[in-house]
Amino acid sequence: MKAISLTPEKNIILTDIPSLDNPEPGYVWIRMSASGINPGDAAFIEGKFAPGSLPESQYHILGVSGVGQVLDLGEGVPETYRNKKVTIYRSLQFGDKIIGTWSQYAHLPYRSCLILPDEVDERAYSGSLVNVITAYAFLKQIQSEGHKGIVSTAGNSATGVNLIGICANYKFPLISIVRTTSSKAELEALGAEHVLVSSDPEFQGQLTKLVAELHATAVFDGVGGRLLTSMTDSLLPGTSVYCYGFLGEPEPFSIHTRALMRGITLQGFSNFKSKTVSDPDLLEQAFGELAKMIHMPHFKTIVGKEFSFEQINEALLYKGKAGEKAVLVP
Repeated sequence: MKAISLTPEKNIILTDIPSLDNPEPGYVWIRMSASGINPGDAAFIEGKFAPGSLPESQYHILGVSGVGQVLDLGEGVPETYRNKKVTIYRSLQFGDKIIGTWSQYAHLPYRSCLILPDEVDERAYSGSLVNVITAYAFLKQIQSEGHKGIVSTAGNSATGVNLIGICANYKFPLISIVRTTSSKAELEALGAEHVLVSSDPEFQGQLTKLVAELHATAVFDGVGGRLLTSMTDSLLPGTSVYCYGFLGEPEPFSIHTRALMRGITLQGFSNFKSKTVSDPDLLEQAFGELAKMIHMPHFKTIVGKEFSFEQINEALLYKGKAGEKAVLVP
């Protein structure tokens, strides 16, 4: 079967790999329909992840996201997975028999796959699960830490939109920050109640007032740099800032000592290191809850452009609008 792999010299090649006769215990055999390309895929290719920090694939097959149909089950896999459409995030489970998603068929632990409703357009979930589980795991973590509201700088990115859907479902206060008034209108059309535009001259005053009203003491930061710096004085004492990524080129973030004296803390957030993902029972619980809301528009992949396997290099260079993803189709 055809697959896209990474050579030891970091070259991307289209190759043939052997098929499997039977899935391993705990694994599912999936006919892939499409695979969304995430920022993490490019980071992995560039060697930005420490060895062993992510589940590896046999034959060095690339890809962590995708959607497909389960054709066969290994021993111990719930029968409910048979013949079902599933959205996939490979980084949820480790295993030495994994075959990644940039392939005609994938071989994955079943806990890397969320069952989709039969009636959905499966390609609309080709890059979804990474963002869905990130938003869900983040909410569960900050709730366990006692926070009552969130400030999200992820705006109208895929993860930012997923966070809106998750918070709406659990009725949890969320402030979303975007760059433009058009982006604000997009989020409000999805039901976002509190959206601020960072370029507004009144932005800092608006943020100061809103975080106090909602007692939003958890910041989900997907931007960093200048925006996070400008927000610091508006944050409540005891606020925790969780850094998930940055948009564009790396830009320094500076924090005044007075922020530390107010108890503001800064830490990273990793979906696959969260309690939700690292505890198999909590992950199964998450899948059960997410299956009930996955039909919501917030959780669909925005397909910017589809590419064949032969166009992989072009696909990796693709830059769509906010939230759009390049999608590989076998």
